[in-house]
Amino acid sequence: MTIQEVVERTAAIIGVNEDITEMSVAMYNKLLDSVVTVYTELITEHVPLKTKESVIVTGSKIFYEDLSYRVREILSVKSPEGRLKFEEFPEYVKLDDYSGKAEVEYLYYTIPQAGSDKLILPPQFTEYVMAVGAAAEYFYRSSLLDEAVFFRNRFESAVNNLTKRGRIFNIPMRRLL
Repeated sequence: MTIQEVVERTAAIIGVNEDITEMSVAMYNKLLDSVVTVYTELITEHVPLKTKESVIVTGSKIFYEDLSYRVREILSVKSPEGRLKFEEFPEYVKLDDYSGKAEVEYLYYTIPQAGSDKLILPPQFTEYVMAVGAAAEYFYRSSLLDEAVFFRNRFESAVNNLTKRGRIFNIPMRRLL
């Protein structure tokens, strides 16, 4: 799913009958900002993005700029021998006297810039869910609070349904009287 697809779906939800290419720049930018805001909210609050990456450690430090994404939190650092102890600093991760190859597992976030950027989300999140959230944000920014609340409730219930982990439980057999 791309930002462009979500913007088009959001425009359809809010009732814009124009094609995206014919839409005013101000309207397109407002929709785009709404989509980026909702995406950022999703990946920071509901669906943390996690990745593993192999790095070469020199001087017992791994600099954040050497990793592929913007780091939110380092989860673990592993060497071929096992887990390594680490301490996070503003610009790097310091390891306890280690140099060599290591695997870093971390949470990250990304802010898409261009209209064709792919949105990195789990497969259960469809463009409709993103568009409903973006519509809520658009209506809020347009001071249409009733519509904003309506779409926000839809968005939050969809996110809760998609992210909650179901517990397996058994209902005991009972006799009917």
